[in-house]
Amino acid sequence: MVYLYLTSQQGLAGLHTLCIGLGMRFREDGFKVGYLKPLGNRYHQEEGKVTDEDAAFMRRTLELEEELSDICPVVLTPKLVNESLKDGAGDLLARVREALSRVERGKDLVLLQGAYTSQQGRMLGISAFELVPALGAKVVLVERFNDAYLADNVLLARDRFGEALLGVIYNMVPANRESLVRELLVPYLERHGIPVLGALPHERHLASINVADLARLLGGKMLCGEERGGAMVEDLVVGAMSQEHALSVFRKRRNFCVVTGGDRSDIQLAAMEAGASCLILTGNLYPSSIILGKAEEMAMPVILVSEDTFTTAERAEMIIRSARTHEESKLQVLRRLVREHVDLERLYVLAGLMASGSGV
Repeated sequence: MVYLYLTSQQGLAGLHTLCIGLGMRFREDGFKVGYLKPLGNRYHQEEGKVTDEDAAFMRRTLELEEELSDICPVVLTPKLVNESLKDGAGDLLARVREALSRVERGKDLVLLQGAYTSQQGRMLGISAFELVPALGAKVVLVERFNDAYLADNVLLARDRFGEALLGVIYNMVPANRESLVRELLVPYLERHGIPVLGALPHERHLASINVADLARLLGGKMLCGEERGGAMVEDLVVGAMSQEHALSVFRKRRNFCVVTGGDRSDIQLAAMEAGASCLILTGNLYPSSIILGKAEEMAMPVILVSEDTFTTAERAEMIIRSARTHEESKLQVLRRLVREHVDLERLYVLAGLMASGSGV
């Protein structure tokens, strides 16, 4: 049995996205794929149970029959944290082992998705650094390209994981850094014995969220435009400038939302004229009847939130950056990226999967 543990050193690296992409491709290549997220860090309720949002989605995507409690045996909740700080977490590793023993039945491999970073779960005794040797898993590191670190996170992971590290997949590589990755970074890591298994370009569509989900996660109220709740938001602009300046800024963006005060009618009109995906109005200030009427005519979603503009913009930006790959259009893009930019044949060889599937 092959356990592939996908983890990241810095977070927001597209770990869940790569799990989806690889899981779909493995199935297409004939492998029977299991999935386990040992530590759920994205609180979610489904079927009346507390679980992890990523785990619930992967269960549906890979058509898995196992119980949610096995697919995600430990969920990071305030209760668990408090109990762990007070009396210790108990033997959570044993719980993960038991779940894995059920998940792996009838499978060629099991994809294990790490939590936010490799370190998360250390207090509970189930961080990636502890689970990988305990389970005999092989590690695929997923790293968001970052000029500030370049190879540092990968080298640190090699130091910590040792021979268990199969290689690294760089994700969200900006177009202007692709040559640096290809010509300098990849040869450097290969010379240091670390296989680079892929380098996926930054794809704006994957880093987007639909308007309805954005409103829900912000705790906002949709005043109009519910019929366009599926429109995608890739970018965010804070409307705190003059109307003339706002128009010039807005027209340079695409699939963007505008966060501004409910009393800034000038900015709201400029956003509508420039074709914003939605308006997010802050401070619980309702727009004028003229603005709301025009938005209804244009079927433009208008979201009302209670927080101030700065707080809302920060939250919205984080939500967009960590958006999940759940729309069908995103899945199609992801299939293409994995096909074109991940060295699957090398990954299969390193993982010892060549004799298992029928498609390689």
